[in-house]
Amino acid sequence: MKKNFQGYPNFSLITAIGTLLVILVIALGFSFFNAIYNAQVESRKEFLIKQTELATRGLEVDLNRFKEESKILISYLENSRMDEEELGDEFTVAVRRTFTSFPGMLDSIWVEMNDSTIIFTMTERNDFIRKRSNQAIGQQVKRSQFLVEGKYGFRILYSIDILKYSHDYVANFYLNPGGEKYLFYEDNLISITPLKSGAGVFLNTDDFNEIKADINLGLKGFYEVNWKKGEEEFSGILAQYPFSYANSGKPASLVFFVPMEGLTSGFYSTYLMLFLGVVILLIGTVSFFIISLKGNRDSIKLQEESLDEISRLFDQQNLLLQELNGFVFFHDYKGEMIKVSDEVEKVLGHSKVDFFNAFKADSTHLQANSVKEQILKALEVSLDIVDFEIDFIKPDGAKIRVRIFEKLLFDKTGRFSGGMGICTDITSQYLIRQETIQSENRLRTLINNIPDTIFIYNNEGVVLDFHVQDKKNLLNSAQSTLGKSLGEFVPHGQAEEVIRVFNLAKNTGSIQTINVVWYGPIGDKHYEMRFFPLDENQIMSISKDITGQKVWERGLVDAMNAADQANRSKSDFLANMSHEIRTPMNGLLGIIDLLESTNLNKIQKQYVEIIKNSGNSLLNIIRDILDYSKIESGKIEIQNSFFNPVEELKNQIKILSGLASKKKIKLEISFSTLEDLIIEADKGKINQVLLNLIGNAIKFTPNEGVVGVKMELNPIDEVFSFLSFRISDTGIGIPKEHLEQLTDPFYQVESSNTRAYQGTGLGLAIAKKIIELLGGQLVIESELGEGSVFSFSVIVKNSEKDFIIPESYQLTWKDIKDMGAVFPLKILLAEDNDLNLQLMTLMFQQLGFHFEVAKNGVEVLEKVNVQKFDVILMDVQMPVMNGLEATREIRKNEANSEIIIIGLSANVFEEDQKKAIESGMNDYLTKPIRLAALADKLEYYYRKVREKSE
Repeated sequence: MKKNFQGYPNFSLITAIGTLLVILVIALGFSFFNAIYNAQVESRKEFLIKQTELATRGLEVDLNRFKEESKILISYLENSRMDEEELGDEFTVAVRRTFTSFPGMLDSIWVEMNDSTIIFTMTERNDFIRKRSNQAIGQQVKRSQFLVEGKYGFRILYSIDILKYSHDYVANFYLNPGGEKYLFYEDNLISITPLKSGAGVFLNTDDFNEIKADINLGLKGFYEVNWKKGEEEFSGILAQYPFSYANSGKPASLVFFVPMEGLTSGFYSTYLMLFLGVVILLIGTVSFFIISLKGNRDSIKLQEESLDEISRLFDQQNLLLQELNGFVFFHDYKGEMIKVSDEVEKVLGHSKVDFFNAFKADSTHLQANSVKEQILKALEVSLDIVDFEIDFIKPDGAKIRVRIFEKLLFDKTGRFSGGMGICTDITSQYLIRQETIQSENRLRTLINNIPDTIFIYNNEGVVLDFHVQDKKNLLNSAQSTLGKSLGEFVPHGQAEEVIRVFNLAKNTGSIQTINVVWYGPIGDKHYEMRFFPLDENQIMSISKDITGQKVWERGLVDAMNAADQANRSKSDFLANMSHEIRTPMNGLLGIIDLLESTNLNKIQKQYVEIIKNSGNSLLNIIRDILDYSKIESGKIEIQNSFFNPVEELKNQIKILSGLASKKKIKLEISFSTLEDLIIEADKGKINQVLLNLIGNAIKFTPNEGVVGVKMELNPIDEVFSFLSFRISDTGIGIPKEHLEQLTDPFYQVESSNTRAYQGTGLGLAIAKKIIELLGGQLVIESELGEGSVFSFSVIVKNSEKDFIIPESYQLTWKDIKDMGAVFPLKILLAEDNDLNLQLMTLMFQQLGFHFEVAKNGVEVLEKVNVQKFDVILMDVQMPVMNGLEATREIRKNEANSEIIIIGLSANVFEEDQKKAIESGMNDYLTKPIRLAALADKLEYYYRKVREKSE
């Protein structure tokens, strides 16, 4: 056989060809190996760049999201207008939520209020610490800090731990074997590779400066570098992607290293052995082929068998394409089709000719050009496999979904030479997939809209899964329960009962309910838990938050406390307002009293009388404004007295006559035959209503208009009558849509900043309350442009027949001038306000008294210790030591028990007077202090002093 084999005439040629073929295959294999090697290295380099970019963008997104959400706390403070003392659990919850939203990013949060700073800290054990500091934040902000400033003086400083947050964040990003992660921070490379430690990385100076320059310019980069780590030297690639953070002017950057060994690991062991196996197999095949050429018959037979096999494989391929409803295609480097299988017409509905024409260079076919764009995009990123789906419309209008899978071919030089692929109709699979996605979305939407918390357990009570809608507050705590049993995480003292209900639901197969209280740092949460079997192996619980119901049960108590707090705040405001208004009024009315005691002609006396009446009316208005809260609660007192309503009406008209004359408005008064009428009612409150309504009529009446005031008395019975008033004007009128709200507190018909008529909008509201308090009702009638009519009636008591109003004793100038001589007293005046001190000095000069002056409570004590005084006029509010404290110190000495101490203050609330008496004061005078009232007090206490001495 050997002889016959070698004697075959073409054996040498076939052997030479076979050897040459083996050599060519080996060369081709090495070329293919190098191509795969280079492609894989490039692919892993690209992977490194993408990983660096994804990690940096994700980190930068979190930092940007933090910058946006850092403004929520400052908005919270500005909207609620709370000071440091009022900050409660609600703001603490908001701060803790900020820590929770950015775990590991924040070290501390400083909240600067108007007078102090609150510092919030989250420890590594998740202990939430809040403390107060009197030190302000300051103006210098470090690079690792972020400052947010509000419009009302609030400032919040966030301390950002960028190193720790970066370390935790990049833990989820995979690098090739040997790869390490670093953070370029503060011009240094800092390792953030999780679970790795050791010597740092050192680059040569040129490489480091180049990378540093790119980072400072905000440019991403990819470099081939050499570095040292400890005693070892490495070469490989480095990718960096810069980002900004906090208030830093310089960017930071994530830097990922991968040594060359990490890029090429696995190639040699996989592809080289595969190549050697192919070569050995090829040599064996060629040897077998040569040996098989023993004879022509055997050769022909083998060829026929091969042809039969190829034909069978081709038939199988066609059968497979028909089953897949697809076709095969080939194209050149230009994208023009050079070959396509016959199934194209069945799949796309187009002939081969149409298919070839669609992919020509000058074609305008949309789908064909879309396929070319996908190929070009793959070539731009050096991909050799393309796999995508597109929608295709057939000539008959039918819309199908096709999948294109293509292998891109390159020559030995790496140039693109064409591609081959398969296109299959996947319409049915696509529709099924879309239906599955929609079904999943519907189920997910249903679950996401269930407001309750859902847990799934096995039969032993171990948590397998959960759903929490309010992920902001409950997700972390729910996540920690996975793999735990009910007894491990149910609040202490409730686990035994919860487990009993769980087992009851499992054994009975019916729903079982229990209420559980969850104690947490953001407050107690009450839940109604319902257990029921999901299947044979799983139990489900649905927890409904019933905290609102529990809070509602305490709502009345909380509402009452809130109302009390609001009333206290209003009282504080009114007290401060009273003090601020009465202090200048003290000087005004006091000097009027002094001016009235001088020699004045008739006109001057008339002017002084008008000013005095106006001041008294203003005081009544201030007093009633301070009592507005008492009106609302029904606690205001009615001060009845006997008076002539006609005289009082004339007095109010006299007060307003100056304003009416200035606008040339005619005041018409009508009171029938009531000149000698005497009634009993609250004169001050009726006058206040008249002043308000008549003053409004004058204010809203144009020049040369008319304001009419009509007063009538309508008897109810022998004891009571209605005193009625009707105030009309020819003013601008009021629109009908504003009439109902006109008497609401602070309501303005015209509320713009440029309105023509200024005012607080409180006058009519007070007038209405007073009228209702006096048993009457306010009625308003008006037509726009035609004027208004305000009518009201109050219940008054008829006076007895022949009743005469006793004349009040008025101190004469001689009485005042001689008082100091008639009633000699040793007086000490404690007053710090220069204006009030000047006024009191003039009053004492008029009264003829000598006195000493102290500017504060300390000076009072010093003077009391060295000399004896009969009367001390003590201002309540003074610097260093106030009047109340000074009075207590004086009363501690029994020798000072006889001293008469009269308090002076602009505060008129009953609680203020009560505090003064409790501190040891004998009496209390409210500002503005009137000359006659001061003289009466001094005369009264002089007689007391004389009685004790006798």
